[in-house]
Amino acid sequence: MSAFHKFALVAFITVTSLSAGASYAAGAPKKDAAEAGDPYVRLAPVAIPVFENQSVVNYIFLTVKLNLTAKADVSKLREKEPYFRNQLMQAAYKTSFALPDKRDVLDEARFKKVMMSELGQVAGPGMIQSIEIVSQTPKRRSR
Repeated sequence: MSAFHKFALVAFITVTSLSAGASYAAGAPKKDAAEAGDPYVRLAPVAIPVFENQSVVNYIFLTVKLNLTAKADVSKLREKEPYFRNQLMQAAYKTSFALPDKRDVLDEARFKKVMMSELGQVAGPGMIQSIEIVSQTPKRRSR
């Protein structure tokens, strides 16, 4: 077999396997939301400011997960992830969410209460079941 024929055969096998894989992926049965696990939107990490006397004294880096209700359109809400982060940041610049006596710790109860309303504006009424703080890390420890 000539070098050209070997090349053509390898190219044919590669193209055939790629197109077969793509058609299999396109025709593969889709999992519905219940089979895929709990519906949620995980937000990219954000740094929220901590204020004291109208001055930023620290930042708390948060990773937040929005647990959605069964009636929520998960894929549609995941596309809105940048809008959720934007809404979170706007609220965080209006209210300091750190504990009053600890500038490096998030007041989770107050944060969740405010954010349910704020993020509900983006998701729509009844779409967010709960808000979970996956991680929180202060920029620096308070003095």
